[in-house]
Amino acid sequence: MKLGSARARIVESLRALTVRTLLLLLGAVAASIVFVIIARELRSSGLDLLDKRIELGVHRVSSIPVDLLAATASFIGSNVVIIPLVIVLVVLCFVRGHRFEAVVLAFDAIAVIVLGQYLKTIFARPRPELFSKIPLPTDYSFPSGHSMSAVGVWGVIAAVLILLYPARRRSIVIGACVLIPMIGLSRIYFGVHWPFDVLGGFLGGTPPLLVSVHLVHRRKRIDQHVADFVAAEHS
Repeated sequence: MKLGSARARIVESLRALTVRTLLLLLGAVAASIVFVIIARELRSSGLDLLDKRIELGVHRVSSIPVDLLAATASFIGSNVVIIPLVIVLVVLCFVRGHRFEAVVLAFDAIAVIVLGQYLKTIFARPRPELFSKIPLPTDYSFPSGHSMSAVGVWGVIAAVLILLYPARRRSIVIGACVLIPMIGLSRIYFGVHWPFDVLGGFLGGTPPLLVSVHLVHRRKRIDQHVADFVAAEHS
C-alpha cells in the first residue's frame, strides 16, 4: 500500500513535466557538464597542443575568398549586428502581440553577452598568437563571445523568426545551421580564438538557447508527459 502511494506521488510530481521539457533540460545539463570538463582541461594545459594543431590546420586554407567569407560571418556574429537586430525583433514582437517572447529574447541576449564576458574574466585564457590576420582583441580568449552569441542569441533569433514567419521555418533553420558554425570557424580562421574557445562558446550558449526556445515555442497542444511513461511502466 505504501509502495503504491509512493508511486502515485511520483507520478503526480511528474505531471507537469513533459517529455519535450525533459529532453531540453537534459541537453542543457549535458552541455554544461562538457563545458566544465573542457574548462578544467584548459586550466591544466591538457588541450593546448591539439588547439595549436587545429588552429594551424584551419589557417592553411587561407585565401582572399575565405577571408571575405570569414569576415562576413565574424561581423554578423558581433554585438554591432546582434544588439540592433535584437532591439528590432523585440519591438516587432511587441507590435505583433508576442510580448512574452519579446521579453525572453531581450533577457536571453543580455544574459548571454554578460555571462560570456564574465566567464572570460574567470578563466583568463590568453589569446592565440600564432599568426595575425586581424588585430587581436584585448580581452581574454575562453570562451569565444562570438561563438556563445552565435548559439545563445542567434539561435533564439531564429526561434523568434520562426514564430513570426512560420511559413519560412525551413529556410530559417537552414540559415541558422549554416551561420552558427561559420561564426565560430571565422574566429579560429582569423587566429583570435583557439578551437576549444569556440567549442566552449557553443556549449556555453546551449543552455540559454534551449531554455529560450522552450519558452518561445510553448506548445499549444498537450505534450506527452513523463508521468505517462511512469504510469505505463507500473500499470
